[in-house]
Amino acid sequence: MVAVNEELASVIKEKVELLYPRLVEMRRQLHMYPELSNQEYKTTSQINDWLNEYGIKKIPLRLPTGTAAEIKGKESGETVAIRADIDALPIQEESDLPFRSKIDGISHMCGHDVHTVIALGAAIILQELAGELPGNVRILFQPAEEAEGGAEGMIQEGLLQGVKSIIGLHNSPELPTGTVGVKDGFLMASVDDFWITIKGKGGHAALPEKTIDPIVIGSAIVGQLQTIVSRTISAKESAVVTIGSFQAGATNNVIPDTATLKGTVRTSNEQVRRKIAEAFKQVVSNTAAALGGEAEIDYQFLLPAVFNDTEVTRIVREVSVEIVSKEKTVVAVPTMGGEDFSFYQQEVPGCYVWLGSGNEEKGIKEFWHHPKFMVDEDAMKIGVQLMVQSAIRLLEN
Repeated sequence: MVAVNEELASVIKEKVELLYPRLVEMRRQLHMYPELSNQEYKTTSQINDWLNEYGIKKIPLRLPTGTAAEIKGKESGETVAIRADIDALPIQEESDLPFRSKIDGISHMCGHDVHTVIALGAAIILQELAGELPGNVRILFQPAEEAEGGAEGMIQEGLLQGVKSIIGLHNSPELPTGTVGVKDGFLMASVDDFWITIKGKGGHAALPEKTIDPIVIGSAIVGQLQTIVSRTISAKESAVVTIGSFQAGATNNVIPDTATLKGTVRTSNEQVRRKIAEAFKQVVSNTAAALGGEAEIDYQFLLPAVFNDTEVTRIVREVSVEIVSKEKTVVAVPTMGGEDFSFYQQEVPGCYVWLGSGNEEKGIKEFWHHPKFMVDEDAMKIGVQLMVQSAIRLLEN
């Protein structure tokens, strides 16, 4: 049996170095031909071709996009999973790179092309080690992380059946290449969206006393919503209530009948999440009523928070220390951004980590979803090593 020790780390590192030029080719191929969520047809086909090229067994899926594979070990044992996201964003890339996106208005400005290739690299190396593995490793190439339903679709396909634990990563331009951010517990926020329709009574702008102004009501609601976090939630908790859209009226001398507000709520745990939802509905309804109007609320719970399992995280942290050193294995800084990796964690213990991908010397510093975002490709070496060695260690524990 392969033991996760210095000898194995050396073997994996050597394999990664040999494979790296090919991984760069793969990544740049994906980068040039990005596809949006639930439209990743060519991406899925390309991943399947690469899996076939390296003799990696695919798992049949009924999903239109996305794919999965499994490396079966020589010994019967448990199964762990590695997850990568494959979709791109509706953003025009602003770069002069020879491998910049060739699809107008679509680009991998979140680095999912890198995540995909890291998972491919892990699959290739694990396949080479298959005869020595103390169990099985399942690789999930998930569509639609940037939209809705991606993770849920993979789960509904039964891809977590028999899985002991799951790991995944996201590039982080805030961390320099060569570092890994690991943290147990809360890492990324839950995501809930809302739509508010305020019903008033329109009329002439010069005669506001004859109207019920939905714009005034909406403005009051915006102000009152900001008190939920500051006056309802403990300062020890993390929460955000943001209005992203306020639309009403069409001209300067007419008070409209209605106004619409759209926004999002982010929280660090389920208790805070539910408390904010309840307070939100009370604040909106009561404020509208106090000013003579009505409010219709559509409040949707979308993603739970990413919450890393203590034991899985401990193992991944140990592996990171072996790969990049104790000094470069840092405590991951949580973010109020969301990630549907959280759905997997509701089913099995999991750990999601930050993979340092920033490099000031190479001019790589822009954050996710920016038109000039880029990932230092050298980070892929560490990502592959981390996924391979963590998977093996998890099988052994």
